[in-house]
Amino acid sequence: MLVRLKLFLGAYVNCTNAQNLNCLALAKHLDKSQFDITALSLYSQPQIKIEGVRLYRCIWPNRILAYWAYFWNIIHADVVYLPKAELLAFNSFICQLFGKKSFSTIEGILDDSNFRKAKNKSGFNVLNYYSRLSQVFSISEYIKHYNLEKHGLISNPKILELGTECQLFLNKTHKTGTITNVILIANNYSKKGVDDFLVLANAYPKLKFHLVGEGKKIEYHLPNLIRHGKLSQFELSELLKDMQLHIFPSRSEGFPKVILETASSGVPSLVYSDYGASQWIDNYQNGFVVQTLDEMKAVVEDLLNNKVSLNQISKNAIQLGLSYDWKFKIKLWQDVILALYCK
Repeated sequence: MLVRLKLFLGAYVNCTNAQNLNCLALAKHLDKSQFDITALSLYSQPQIKIEGVRLYRCIWPNRILAYWAYFWNIIHADVVYLPKAELLAFNSFICQLFGKKSFSTIEGILDDSNFRKAKNKSGFNVLNYYSRLSQVFSISEYIKHYNLEKHGLISNPKILELGTECQLFLNKTHKTGTITNVILIANNYSKKGVDDFLVLANAYPKLKFHLVGEGKKIEYHLPNLIRHGKLSQFELSELLKDMQLHIFPSRSEGFPKVILETASSGVPSLVYSDYGASQWIDNYQNGFVVQTLDEMKAVVEDLLNNKVSLNQISKNAIQLGLSYDWKFKIKLWQDVILALYCK
């Protein structure tokens, strides 16, 4: 009888922030014939079922129960994945104490603000906690080199890229034609560069600028600005059918999966280069990478004046999105987990 590896995914798979959604995708796509998977869920959120996955339900915000949930599942696992900073000091200590094979992923740059937040009252910082784990992986070369040079955070030479649920957004028949509708998808307006998006909306009154997500109240009242609020994945995929460009003016990102989701819909992204976007976007081939707001305006001008083939860039964007689908990326994760267990 085949003995399956007991894997604990340390995140709440029925919650919607990035690490939780990544663990939800892992729980769905990992080979159940090889892995006996347990993950966390919160009573306060809509309940879900994942075939072949055991869900340990937690009551939030009871911190004592959260400590217990992590402790119980860590000590009963063969391999532990801890993507969240939540309780990392405690969780990494338990992994070390019980000799558990464990790993985490660094999904963003540790800028000065993030680094200060990671420190606790005793003066330790996130580097101490990561050092207790068996392995730490970065999700991009840019993140790996930045955190090494800035903070001395050493991660595995192998890059552990995240996948996306591209099939949910796939639209191989997307027709772009002339640019008329652009979109920004963001839930934190201040961090996602919404001010630059509004400057562009004001500069190009003949284009419709669609804003999707939740964030601080916007005082601008532009006739060509359309606010959609928070949308479901289905609602967003339907809206993207009418879009020609995704403008994403964030200056600080880890791995912005929204770029790949819109790409799968045939909607290329216009982004800043600050977080290493050129590692997956080939400028003027499957998207656009710039350094300044003026350069963003130049790209929009090129598109309005038909100086580039938006149709071809759209087709290339679809291929970019598909290359990051979880069905292709999951084997890398399975190999990493199995290698860690056998080490």
